[in-house]
Amino acid sequence: MRVSRKAKQMSPIEVYKLLPKTNCGKCGFPTCMAFAFKLVQGAVEVDKCPYLSDEAKSLLTGMTAPPVALVVIGRGDKAVRVGGEKVSFRHEDKFYNQPVIALELNDLMDMEEVKNCLKKAEEAAFERMEQTLKVNALALRNLSGRAEPFVRLVELVKDTPYPLIVSTENPSTAMKALNILKDERPLLHGAVLRNLMPMASLARRFKCPISVKAADWRTLLAAVNRLRGIGLHDIVIHPPGETLKEVIESLTIIRRLAVDKKFDRLGYPTITFPEDLKSNVPEPLRTAAVMTRYSSIIVVKPETLRFLRPVMMLRQSIMMDPRAPISVKPGLYYVGKPTPESPVLMTTNYALTYYILTEDLKNMGIDCYLIVVDTGGLSVACSIAGDKLKPESVKRVMEETGIAEKVKHRTLIIPGRAARLSGDIEDATGWRVLVGPLRSREIAEFIEKQFRRE
Repeated sequence: MRVSRKAKQMSPIEVYKLLPKTNCGKCGFPTCMAFAFKLVQGAVEVDKCPYLSDEAKSLLTGMTAPPVALVVIGRGDKAVRVGGEKVSFRHEDKFYNQPVIALELNDLMDMEEVKNCLKKAEEAAFERMEQTLKVNALALRNLSGRAEPFVRLVELVKDTPYPLIVSTENPSTAMKALNILKDERPLLHGAVLRNLMPMASLARRFKCPISVKAADWRTLLAAVNRLRGIGLHDIVIHPPGETLKEVIESLTIIRRLAVDKKFDRLGYPTITFPEDLKSNVPEPLRTAAVMTRYSSIIVVKPETLRFLRPVMMLRQSIMMDPRAPISVKPGLYYVGKPTPESPVLMTTNYALTYYILTEDLKNMGIDCYLIVVDTGGLSVACSIAGDKLKPESVKRVMEETGIAEKVKHRTLIIPGRAARLSGDIEDATGWRVLVGPLRSREIAEFIEKQFRRE
């Protein structure tokens, strides 16, 4: 496969030459030079500058666009964003738009079965680290090959709070579905080389993104070129491959060529149906495998919903910005219904530590006060290694929260991994310090043996 490159990315000085140089601040930055640096980094949109000429805006949009194009599916509150990525590895920057998990519904299901699947999709949502993890879209598949049952399915789900993927290779059936959805901006899935132009006409008419599929690279690139040639750029690629191994390889090739080689014909988000692939790997692991290899949209079957919780937790972890760990606000938290005799525990403001600890405390029925110290979102071990957990910080948050007025004792339980700071924390706070266990599940026994008996 011959690889062509995009034009070399502009430097901040080259971008600055195209800016109005007014330093007006209306873009949100104090100077045009600061705006130029942010444009090159991809941290701001070109439209933030109100004084750019059309020519400069067009040039800068092309030069600063991410190598993986951004595609929006749905409108308003229903919309999801896929693509828009700039790197292959998270430590190089971060990933900007999380992989969309789409629930597959097909026109061979009866109405009650569809309603039951929608109910299960709602029940699969859960809160973790102040984020709602859930199914993001519905993929409607025309497995019957007929228009009437597919239209009934579209009618049934059109008012659900999910953006839709219309999956059919029949342009006539697709048109009937899109007429029902009108301005909903679904993803039109099912374009192949033999039906490409009729499907492309529908995408243009209804102003919706289009997904293109091919059995080999040559055909795929030819299809993408034809779509680009008629002015369609909201494209999603269904990568070649019949087995899980082949699709993972294809996903990796697409991302690496788009990002590392600036090969713009593959610079689009991707969609996969991992449960349709030939593989002995269990369905949830297939979903996790394509997710870690850059699939932008992953379509899962209803029977997989009950296994999705760990997959969605994996997605949340992948999408965390490595430069800014998820944290909770420092301060005093109440676990259960603490009294003046209840123990006082201390931890850092790393969100994962906080939520695991509080969940364990609740499950063990422990009523206590929890002092959360600001360590920049680092865990206990990392904050000690990086000298971010300081006795003075512990003292400050205890004074600010007035914990001394809420309890009759002066005993603070610190994490087991912070043992070497126990003496310094005692000196700084004037409180007696107990070094707790290494594992949060052992706290109940520790409190009973070490705190209660005193």
